[in-house]
Amino acid sequence: MKKTFAIILSFVLAASAFAGCSSSSTPAESSAAPAESSSATESSEASSSEAESTPEAEAPAADAVTEKAMDYFASFPEDKNVIQPEDLFAKIDAGEDMFIMDIRQPDVYAESHIKGAVNIPFGKSIAESLSIIPDDKPVMVYCYTGQTSSQTAALLNVVGKYAKTVQSGFNNGISKVEGYEAYIDTEAVALPTDSYPVEEAFQAAADKYYSDLEAAKGSTFENFNFKPESLKEIIDAEDDSYLVYSVRQAEDYAKGHIPGAVNNPFGLGMQEKFSELPNDKTIIVQCYSGQTSSQVMAILRLLGYNAYSLSGGMGSADAGTGWLGAGYEVVTD
Repeated sequence: MKKTFAIILSFVLAASAFAGCSSSSTPAESSAAPAESSSATESSEASSSEAESTPEAEAPAADAVTEKAMDYFASFPEDKNVIQPEDLFAKIDAGEDMFIMDIRQPDVYAESHIKGAVNIPFGKSIAESLSIIPDDKPVMVYCYTGQTSSQTAALLNVVGKYAKTVQSGFNNGISKVEGYEAYIDTEAVALPTDSYPVEEAFQAAADKYYSDLEAAKGSTFENFNFKPESLKEIIDAEDDSYLVYSVRQAEDYAKGHIPGAVNNPFGLGMQEKFSELPNDKTIIVQCYSGQTSSQVMAILRLLGYNAYSLSGGMGSADAGTGWLGAGYEVVTD
């Protein structure tokens, strides 16, 4: 049944795929888009001209990619492809065989990183390195705050790796664990030399994913994130070319959500409602902190939807993060 549904969906998406990227920009020549640093998450606000030139995703040509993307949530593991920093440290102590992948920028990696972690910066370098990322052992991915590593882990699973994202990244997760310094190093780790062939269709999907990410560099959509202030402008303008897609749990959505948001709780089986999404709108996926929404956003882009993740998610008024941190209203209707 899942396979039949995925094939039907792939035909629908292929027939209505979006055309190209922004007409005003081309992919940058850099081999990697900027990671999710504070400067990246504080870039320009949305404007009407940017909204008109939203970088658009196209449906992967191969049915195999669509089927694997649909299967991501159809066979979702209990841990939701997330590992806590403490659990990662325990695995290191136990000597478990795994591949640790730091996707922060090289200068930050050089300052300090988890022992044994290789540096493959977020962006096109990930697509270019797919064949050296193991597919026969767990791949642990971490970034700054967990948002870019979440979308990376989702994509890696679709292309055939066994990837998990480290909760809250280096800044908000790893470095907050007592005694984390024992797991930190400054010596660079050489990239592996073993090869793990990737099927052509999956390589093409990854290439496109990161090429589109490069095209969004410097815009409101950088790193496939969308800022709360930009979304507020869209809502105030009553721009119906956007859809807010809340993936928080139903009870939390009912207590208060972003005006106009529709709900599809994150987790096992959520792909069953993907066919209800309009493919003629820009979809802003929103969760609690921006990590689970990043997983959903990556899968939706692989399915051909023009999707982005809301930076910081619903966030917290006390912490000054996300939608609530900006002081924006929520509704219950």
